[in-house]
Amino acid sequence: MHRGAPLGNVGPGPRGSPGPEGRSPTSPREQAGDIVAGVVSYSGPPEGKMRPSFSMTIGTDPDQVAGVSAAFAEFADAHAVPASIRRSVSVALDELLNNTIAYGFAGRGDGAVSIEVELRSDRLCVTLTDNGTPFNPLEMSGPDTAVPVEQRQVGGLGIHVARRLMDDVAYHRRADRNVVSLAKLLAGGSTAGRGGGRSMDITTRTQNGVTLVVFAGSLDSNTSPKAQQALDGILAAGARKMVVDCTALDYISSAGLRVLLGTAKRLSGAGGALRLFGLNETVREVFDISGFSTILAVFATEPDALKGF
Repeated sequence: MHRGAPLGNVGPGPRGSPGPEGRSPTSPREQAGDIVAGVVSYSGPPEGKMRPSFSMTIGTDPDQVAGVSAAFAEFADAHAVPASIRRSVSVALDELLNNTIAYGFAGRGDGAVSIEVELRSDRLCVTLTDNGTPFNPLEMSGPDTAVPVEQRQVGGLGIHVARRLMDDVAYHRRADRNVVSLAKLLAGGSTAGRGGGRSMDITTRTQNGVTLVVFAGSLDSNTSPKAQQALDGILAAGARKMVVDCTALDYISSAGLRVLLGTAKRLSGAGGALRLFGLNETVREVFDISGFSTILAVFATEPDALKGF
């Protein structure tokens, strides 16, 4: 079951015509060279008991999002955050930070977004504060996830996925800042499968005319170009039947979904097909939220995926 995010919003909504994810880019993005700050800090509740937390600030360079992902993964590992919680929050961070950089900071080099993470007894809380274009993500309408793969547009899923993965999402406008608060309840779960948010390893093999592709790591905005390049090479070599092994795939964001959708479209257009298997709980949830579990062929195991292919 997917939890919808309560609409806790205060302040103005977006101005102008929305871009692909709701903001209005005005000119090509300028990039700041370095992370503005990366500081680990700790703060405690009124009774003085320490709560694990960290904060960092990044600028307008989208490559800096990978640093946030890595820092959050280390924090989650250090404090035994359940793997399913870590994965969901990692996806939300990837989606919202990239949206802010791409659209909220379009045409300016002085953009900054701060990330504050706090681990409480019953939930993991994240607060994102940016000085970009006023934009309330809770006012975005959801995409039509029932459209078949041939008609599906590439993109437009990021905010929808982030909102649905969280248990609570709120927005308000504070002075000249957008403030988005996220919370994910800690409902137990295993800490196994930790170490995400860092890299992507891709291996391939051919079996009876079927190309099997193994993704190991996180398929997000940082690693999707590498995945796209690998799949492009496979398609250029003439592959028409492809099976993606997701057993070691830690999590996937909308950037990764775009890679899979584009590959499925190209294979279908060439008379081939794409199949996937081995999705973990978080990857399966992202597929369900985005509608990919119905428009792509998803199987439980490798033998199931290869059967009759």
